[in-house]
Amino acid sequence: MQYFVRGLFLGGAATGLLLMLPAVLLQTAVPLPALTAALSAATALFLAVEVGLLPFRMPQNARLVPSDIVVRTDGSGALQFGFEMGTGLRTFVPSHLPYAAIAVLLFAGPWWATPLGGLAFAFGRSLMVRSAVRAGDASAWDREFAARRRPILALCWATATLAGAVAVALQHGWTPF
Repeated sequence: MQYFVRGLFLGGAATGLLLMLPAVLLQTAVPLPALTAALSAATALFLAVEVGLLPFRMPQNARLVPSDIVVRTDGSGALQFGFEMGTGLRTFVPSHLPYAAIAVLLFAGPWWATPLGGLAFAFGRSLMVRSAVRAGDASAWDREFAARRRPILALCWATATLAGAVAVALQHGWTPF
């Protein structure tokens, strides 16, 4: 489990670092009103897909872990899978929130915060994995999550929307104190 979680955080950090360049380019070359409009449009798109108004899903690599990775006993398989999952390269995406978070990082968050966004993604993934492992029965945990999916996603979307609104307000010069 430790190797897997370490891989998650390494993958999240790598993704955050890779997002830094486009964030810098966008935020220095594109006017602020256009960035705000792009963020609003992206968020509306992801939310519309989330609630089923638009009949498509954003890309994801929804494949099972190859057995040659799982059987490695030295920890390298778990580290590799964690890294791939932390980057989003090999994972099921149960919500469109990660896409909205990327939009916030690219269009509204400070460019230097992109690695923190990647680490936050890894932290969220690690919480879910640890929770499922602690439950003992992954199938029962999956059923419980499925039964509570809607309120969990609603809370996450509300939190993400608030965070995005604060990021935009800060970009436009609002100071909370």
